[in-house]
Amino acid sequence: MTEPWKVAKFGGNCVSTGDMYERIASVVHEDLTRKFLVVSAISGVTDTLVTILARPQEEKEIDSFVADLRRKHMDLLPKSREGATGSGGAIDGLATKLERLLYGVAYTEEITPRTRDFVLSFGERLAAQVVAANLCLFGIDAVPHEADAIGLITDDTYGNATALLDETRARLAPFLRHEAQAGRVSVITGFFGLSREGKTATFGRGGSDYSAAVVAHALELPTIEIWKDVGGFMSADPKIVPEAFPLSALSYDEAAELSYFGAKALHPRSVQPAQACGASIVLKNITRPDETGTRIGPDTVDRSGDVKSISYVRDLATLKVFATGAGQKEGLLSQVATALTSAGTNVYSAATSQTCIALLVDADALSRAKKAVSRLPFGLVERIEVLPHVSLISFVGEGVGYTHGVAARVFRAVADRGINVQLISAGASMVAYTFTVDNQDLERAVQAVHREFFGHRYPGPQAPVGARSHG
Repeated sequence: MTEPWKVAKFGGNCVSTGDMYERIASVVHEDLTRKFLVVSAISGVTDTLVTILARPQEEKEIDSFVADLRRKHMDLLPKSREGATGSGGAIDGLATKLERLLYGVAYTEEITPRTRDFVLSFGERLAAQVVAANLCLFGIDAVPHEADAIGLITDDTYGNATALLDETRARLAPFLRHEAQAGRVSVITGFFGLSREGKTATFGRGGSDYSAAVVAHALELPTIEIWKDVGGFMSADPKIVPEAFPLSALSYDEAAELSYFGAKALHPRSVQPAQACGASIVLKNITRPDETGTRIGPDTVDRSGDVKSISYVRDLATLKVFATGAGQKEGLLSQVATALTSAGTNVYSAATSQTCIALLVDADALSRAKKAVSRLPFGLVERIEVLPHVSLISFVGEGVGYTHGVAARVFRAVADRGINVQLISAGASMVAYTFTVDNQDLERAVQAVHREFFGHRYPGPQAPVGARSHG
């Protein structure tokens, strides 16, 4: 090889319609170093799997569901027999296996985290068969591979697993290198791997981006491409800020913070494996492949400016836990955090004072979180207060922590709109500050911050019309 190989990940909308396979084939033909393709489930499939697991099902409902799922994927196979025969048989086999799994769940009326992860993995397993079959039609020697079968190893945290990078490199890399050297393009399932105890473990929703970064780390590849049907990161959500513009480059930290705090362009956990091997992540729009997109890499740190982008998370709630001397009460914060973790509650931000601990949680997890905290030992907590209907806004940039007066400008701009700022968090990251406002004030606050730093200008002809990546 005269050039390093690349891994390219294709999101759910990129693998959901027949015309998209021609676009993927064009991308592969245009650069033959793209030997490793990581694919998401076809759009909507994982959601339907989540729904069918949410309540007990009758046998006839399972039969109908699996038949529809099988038909959806069969309809996307190439019409020529040689292109579809093997994949058709594989899809039949996967459908039968899924049907038996769902029967088992229905009969026992219970589902373990391991079984849930196995069921949810079928969207990617089916998609890999469809994508590989269609690429073969376009003259590409593409072979589907299931990540848990070829050596992508994870810990045992089902539903939110973490890849074990060293073990994965030892087991996955030799196999994939052999495939590439033989001239084959590997179509690899995203979203899951194999736990240490030998079971399928998923990375959480949107985890296929992370899968691609793990593959790149295992093979020590310099480039990870994330292909979606929208552009990369933008200065804000264009649905809220019409003058928002695309960002051509971000640092690892900027991308991680924006992704964690609401930007949908990239799964936040993708940054860590990429950074560990010095790989660049390039976000590309499959409908506009010639556009630059957003590049995230080891050489993209720019502290010369102030704010690069504003992201947000809607529909949160503030949980205030009051206790005398809360800031000094030994173990209070750890006990509260443990209680929330046990209740499956994600905490976006936390602040402590002498009398109170304030925690920002998802609105739909509020009731569960409140119950978990109220069960703490008697005398530890005096009372609990709830502030519902809250949104979190994050302003991000490498210059934020190194430039005087950035926070003052943000809060003055918001105050000038008559918007009350509630919970402020600074210092946890040198590249991101966050604050909360009422849901009803979210859009005006984002607009105020964007216009404070960027005015009404539209800086550059590169901005794609209608690109969306935030919110």
